[in-house]
Amino acid sequence: MDSGFRDPVKKLVTRPTSFGSSCMPLAAYIVLLFGNALEAYNLGSVPIEWLANVGLIIIVVLVALTDRLYVVPGSKLLLWFFLWGLFVTGFNILLNDYASLMPPLATTSYPVFVSLRFVKILSFISAIYLVYWLCARGHEDFIIKWPVIIGIFISVVAVYIYIAQVYGLPELPKTRMGTGGGQPSTVFSYAFHRATGTFREPSHLGEWLVLPFFLSLFRRRRILNIHTIFIGSVLLLTGSLTGIIGAVTGFAGAVLLANPFKFRNLKTVLCFALVFSLALVIFYIVVMPYAGGTKNLFRLIGHRLAPIITGGPMQLNRDYIYRYIADAPFPLFGYGLGHANILLSKYFGAKLVTSFLSLYFYFLFSTGILGLALLCLFLFCPVTRAVMILKKSHTADRFLFMSAAYFSWLVMFAVRSEEFTMMFAVTFALLAYEIHQQRLRRGEQP
Repeated sequence: MDSGFRDPVKKLVTRPTSFGSSCMPLAAYIVLLFGNALEAYNLGSVPIEWLANVGLIIIVVLVALTDRLYVVPGSKLLLWFFLWGLFVTGFNILLNDYASLMPPLATTSYPVFVSLRFVKILSFISAIYLVYWLCARGHEDFIIKWPVIIGIFISVVAVYIYIAQVYGLPELPKTRMGTGGGQPSTVFSYAFHRATGTFREPSHLGEWLVLPFFLSLFRRRRILNIHTIFIGSVLLLTGSLTGIIGAVTGFAGAVLLANPFKFRNLKTVLCFALVFSLALVIFYIVVMPYAGGTKNLFRLIGHRLAPIITGGPMQLNRDYIYRYIADAPFPLFGYGLGHANILLSKYFGAKLVTSFLSLYFYFLFSTGILGLALLCLFLFCPVTRAVMILKKSHTADRFLFMSAAYFSWLVMFAVRSEEFTMMFAVTFALLAYEIHQQRLRRGEQP
């Protein structure tokens, strides 16, 4: 597993410096990161999120043509995973007529639907290389600063939209189709009104905010600041178990690995608890419960977790996915990217494309057991190095919070995100680069 971390600054491509002189890639990083947050909006008939994905690929190609890219630690596994997915999908196209199985209300044609699955992975790979390249060129602080700035802006917008929906104030209409078809919903079966912000669902906003939340904890060189508290309060306002449990679990995992009884880490835990408490105060001030609902977030989370703890995953509101997994045999080679969703939709007789609501299940049925093994090797490749660094006696808060963000995503991928995201790409690249820097500081061979 360690092999993916050798030669992290080895040149991939070398060209005369032009576009890669940083200004344009830095500006592109900001624009594309912001575009990624506008998930609920279209530009014309095309989702802005899709345009951001294509933009990432174009920017990295331009950088590669004019400067040099670096071999990102662990990226070889990801590239092999992409090629395997391409092979499996192409092979299955020859065997079956998946186009005839497309759900009747699918928003794209079969070729576009499958192609977008690969564009998503390519954009993810591109985001990793772009962020790592910018860090290697001395812009790590810039990479850390802008998710926080955009996260604060998105949080402010989310609070306004939240208040606008409650009191009937004007807001910019969301132009992208909701995940259930039609207009994105603003009312969900929950105890209180949930924040969706510029996203189609509260859980999408919740998971997007996890990285800005952790980066804001150390960006101003002090653990407690208003940015963290405000972003944290909006994260709570989403009511997203994925985002909230993911963030708490990721932080707990990082602290436990770093030894919570060390004075420095104990101080970090206390400050994190203070941030959470202040965010909870803002949550209670802003949140609007439905009739018969409650503001008690702990009671609500306990009420939702209790059946899962006692009865297992079949007690989740997505138990239909587990019924399918129980009925369908695990494919050795997979059905191909997009094909797995088409078969899942057919199984339930759905008129829209159905999601697995889990990155691991999606790629298991898309790329088979071999594909899932490559995926897990890629995802857990930095974990072993992170664990070793966290166990050192002088691990900085900066590395601890980067690790917490990464661990959070590993949890969230299990219960919500079906595909890779730009925010996880930023998380992965930052952690990979910081691991490399930590090893250089300790005089270790990368």
